[in-house]
Amino acid sequence: MAYFLLHSGQPSAKRLAKRVARLGTYKSSNTVADADVVIRWGAGEESDPPAGQVLNSREAVLRTVSRLNMGRLLRRVGVRFADRAQAVGTAAGDVRFQRHYRVPVFDMRALACFRSDASPVWLNQRVQRVPESFREISLTEEPVTMRVVYLAMRTLHALGLDFGLVSIGMAPKGILYVYDVVPTPVLAGRMLELFSAAVNEFIEQEEQTSDNPGLVTLGTDVEIMLRNANGKMVLASNYFPRKGRIGCDDRSVRFDGRRLPLMELRPDPDTSPIGLLSNLREVMEEAACTIDRTRVEWRAGSMPFRPFCTGGHIHFSGIRLTRRLVRALDNYVGLPLMLVEDRRTAQLRRPRYGFLGDVRPKDHGGFEYRTPASFVVDRDVTAAAFCLAYLVALYHRELPLADLYEPNLQSAFYRGDVDALRPIAERNADAIRQLPLYERFRDYIEPLFQMIAERRTWDEDADVRRAWGVPLSRREGERPDDGVDSVRRRSVARLSG
Repeated sequence: MAYFLLHSGQPSAKRLAKRVARLGTYKSSNTVADADVVIRWGAGEESDPPAGQVLNSREAVLRTVSRLNMGRLLRRVGVRFADRAQAVGTAAGDVRFQRHYRVPVFDMRALACFRSDASPVWLNQRVQRVPESFREISLTEEPVTMRVVYLAMRTLHALGLDFGLVSIGMAPKGILYVYDVVPTPVLAGRMLELFSAAVNEFIEQEEQTSDNPGLVTLGTDVEIMLRNANGKMVLASNYFPRKGRIGCDDRSVRFDGRRLPLMELRPDPDTSPIGLLSNLREVMEEAACTIDRTRVEWRAGSMPFRPFCTGGHIHFSGIRLTRRLVRALDNYVGLPLMLVEDRRTAQLRRPRYGFLGDVRPKDHGGFEYRTPASFVVDRDVTAAAFCLAYLVALYHRELPLADLYEPNLQSAFYRGDVDALRPIAERNADAIRQLPLYERFRDYIEPLFQMIAERRTWDEDADVRRAWGVPLSRREGERPDDGVDSVRRRSVARLSG
């Protein structure tokens, strides 16, 4: 495995090359093998090589050349972007904030966060460096800093970039705006230290990962809302505390912090997607016994009650969070699940929630993928989601990736334009079918692919308990089926019939 730096003689690129001994000089695409990595510094004239991994592809870099066009793209996908014509507390024609941040990011990791509380900066040029007036702060110094870091990572991912410098301003009331993104920041002093250390660490981890993929553990937390016989919302906090295997999401009615409408199921993690499916079924039964109300239905999907969105978050541990893994999850989990969502509510949920590349680190050292809606509305879809997530975790380095961050495709994702995206999903399905472990999970995955081919969507009017065969109350005294095995039996019957 070799590592190359493709650049056009920029001083920052030359300084980076001197600091990273393993970075070779890129000569031509003929010298790049499939296992190699090319770090691109700027758009330049050279095309991306057809083989190997490219960090900061030329197409992604070109999306940042025009600040105006970049801002339009980011706004379309839900990122607040401030242009020069916008005024925040000053005369029109300039942007002025109460606080400024600079966040360098490399491979889904914020390298640092710099903050300035000095007099506002007038933004008339691209921001390529971190001035001396900025001080470095802890990434967890205060809640707003964590929001800044999260926004910086989301912004780079939306542009299809693997590294760069994101400039963010805080307006009155703590509202955050991105106002510039550059893929080739000036590397000198602290910034050179950060990027050279990040590239060295990246190379070291790539070598370790290729030799030993490790053991992947999957977990999940899924959000469900409760509905009475009159169609009214029932508070989950009437039955459950915030914490525990069955708890409540923090969102509350009118932000009062007390009335919590979202039930959250948090089954035990497992090293097998089928084991996780079984654990989820077990928690569902426990929740049904606690609620013990036949006529209190469970609703999931994208938005059972406005303005509350529900999500299906898949947790990963034992695997490193990388930009390639997240893009593979977007391609092979987020995209197929989006194609079977209910269009009516899905467009209400996005792009505020469920955007591409929505990942968040967890206290257990892993991370959660948050793009999908609450897929538990359909048992077959849930089984496929877990199995696809597991296969992606194991094989994301080999799977081909479509550029879902190309502006037209990304807009299609948020509009719910299934016709534009179905061909990509079908090609991805063929790639999944070629994986070594696919046959082990075939009966769980194919029903989802069949739904996509038949243009069917899940039913958000269904009671989740009935979809899973969970007893509606303790008085029923029997289980309609064993849950996990029934998924496989019904899948086999459907595929053979």
